[in-house]
Amino acid sequence: MDRTSAAHMRPVRRGDLPRLGELRLWYLAETARLEPRLRLADDARDRVASTVVGWWGQDDRVVLLLEDPHALVPSGEEPPLLGYATGLISVWPPVFRVQHVGEIAECFIVPSARGKGHGRLLLAGLVDALVRRGAAVLRAPVPAKNDGSLGLFQALGFTPWMRVLEKTPPGGR
Repeated sequence: MDRTSAAHMRPVRRGDLPRLGELRLWYLAETARLEPRLRLADDARDRVASTVVGWWGQDDRVVLLLEDPHALVPSGEEPPLLGYATGLISVWPPVFRVQHVGEIAECFIVPSARGKGHGRLLLAGLVDALVRRGAAVLRAPVPAKNDGSLGLFQALGFTPWMRVLEKTPPGGR
């Protein structure tokens, strides 16, 4: 059976927030490994838990989960999460209210589920949800050292629009 067809995508529910927090912590830890100057704070787990609870109440945010409903789990337990994606609707530039922008903020697939089309499925679902909410253009900031994500977004039709250059000032951290 095609593992992508076995995956089930759905909006986040309040009861999912602790598991979503753990997935997001995993995502942030991977991001920190790709960029050595990033480090997780000692209280990262608490901060992440607080952040995902805050996501729950944001009307302009979309959060989707991907789960494996065919995994063997004990009765009463939730199927394992394979990943999540979140995005926001905003107006850009905000002063002129010119364009509704759907920004793909984060997309994460657990390493054991990668390479099976799950990221593409989750991103397509997020894009659809953002468009349904009025996005006229879609944006996806991708870390410079994340070649896998860059390739996925380009395969979905995203093209570079802006480059953000950064420099640490002398004596800066």
